[in-house]
Amino acid sequence: MKNGIIIVGVVFAIALAYVVGNRLSDEALAVVVGTVCGIGASIPVSIGLVIASSQNWGRHADVPREIGYDYSAQRFTAQQPMIIFAPPQPQASIQYGLPQNQFVAPPSAPMLGAPRDFKIIGEE
Repeated sequence: MKNGIIIVGVVFAIALAYVVGNRLSDEALAVVVGTVCGIGASIPVSIGLVIASSQNWGRHADVPREIGYDYSAQRFTAQQPMIIFAPPQPQASIQYGLPQNQFVAPPSAPMLGAPRDFKIIGEE
């Protein structure tokens, strides 16, 4: 009885895949096949990750895992706080004889206070 239900289910799934596959366009069928192949390729990787992340990876099952918290061997002495000052850096504007907090404008820049000339695209 159980085998009969499984066989009927497999035959139904194959028939459904055949009917849907005939009605889909080539592009849609390519997307479905690509998705199924991608999922199929990720299954072995997922199984490998589950095995690798298990607790008994690389150990025998009969050897118990030892967990130790020996904090006495890892005690550290407190250090004095250290304050480090960076040496002052010369500023580029002082090196070149320019006043601070100003920049050199390019020669093509308009003078300060000069009216600006706007070009509107599409207007003659």
